[in-house]
Amino acid sequence: MKLIDVHAHIQQHDPAELDGILARAAGAEVGAIVAAGVTVADSRRCIKLAEQHEAILAGVGVHPTDLEGPLTAVDLAALDGMAGNDSVVVMSEVGIDHQEHVLARESVSGRPWAEIQGEAFTQQIEIARRNSLPVVFHVREPGDDPDAASAWPVAMEVFRATSAGELGGAAHYFQGDRAAARAVLDAGFMVSFGRPLTRLKRLQEIAAWLPMDRIVVETDSYPQPFKKDRTKWTEPRHLLDVAECLAEIRDVSVDEVIERTSENALAMLRDSRGRVKRLLDG
Repeated sequence: MKLIDVHAHIQQHDPAELDGILARAAGAEVGAIVAAGVTVADSRRCIKLAEQHEAILAGVGVHPTDLEGPLTAVDLAALDGMAGNDSVVVMSEVGIDHQEHVLARESVSGRPWAEIQGEAFTQQIEIARRNSLPVVFHVREPGDDPDAASAWPVAMEVFRATSAGELGGAAHYFQGDRAAARAVLDAGFMVSFGRPLTRLKRLQEIAAWLPMDRIVVETDSYPQPFKKDRTKWTEPRHLLDVAECLAEIRDVSVDEVIERTSENALAMLRDSRGRVKRLLDG
C-alpha cells in the first residue's frame, strides 16, 4: 500500500517542476495525489493534469476566499459539468472562511461575504450530490477577533441543511480544537492532517484521540515563494513526514499508518475506490 495525498495544489506550481514533484512523491511512497481546484479555471487545470498523469486525481470547486461574488449560473453550470468528468473524485476546495480580511472585503453584490460563502458552499454541495462526490472542505476561523462569528457552526449548519454527511469527505488541513473535530465526526466526515501535525502539540493530542478509521492525510502543497529556499517548499513527498509523525503519536508502525490512512481515503472516495486502489498497488 502507498500513501494518498487527499488534498494538494500541485496544479499551481510551475509546470516545468511537475515531473520532479511527482518523482519525489513516488520516492516517498505517495501513490496518488488529489489536485484540488480553487476557482473554475483552476479546477479545469486540475482535470487537465489528471488526464495527463496517472498518479493525479482531480477535485473541483471554488474556494471561499477566491469567490468574487455570488456564484453565477455560468459558474455553477461549469462546475457541474466538470464534476462529472472521470478524473474528478472530490468536490474541493469549498467551504467557509471567516478570517477578518476575507469578510472585510467590499462586496460587489452588496451582500455580506459570510452570506455569499454560505450560499456558494451549499450550491457546491448540491453539485457534489448530483455527481456522487465526497466533499473535502475548508473551514478557517476569524483569528483573534473576539467579536467575529465562528466559522465551524456555520459550516455545520450547512451540513445539516444539505445532509452533506451522506456524501462523506474530510475537513481539509484540520487545525481546529477537539470540539471541532468531534463536530466533524458527528457530521459524517473524516479529519485530514497536514504538516502542522508535525509541530503542533494540540493537533497531536487530537490525532491521538481520534478513531484511526476517521483520519486521512494531505500536504496542501501550495507554491510557497515566501520560503526562499525552494527545497523547503511543501510537496506531496512530505506526506511521509506526516505519516511518520502520526505513527509516533499512535505508537504504531509507519506501514500501519500508510495502510490505515489509505484505506480510509479509499472508503471516502467510494465510487473512485477501484481506480485509486489500482494506483496504490501498481
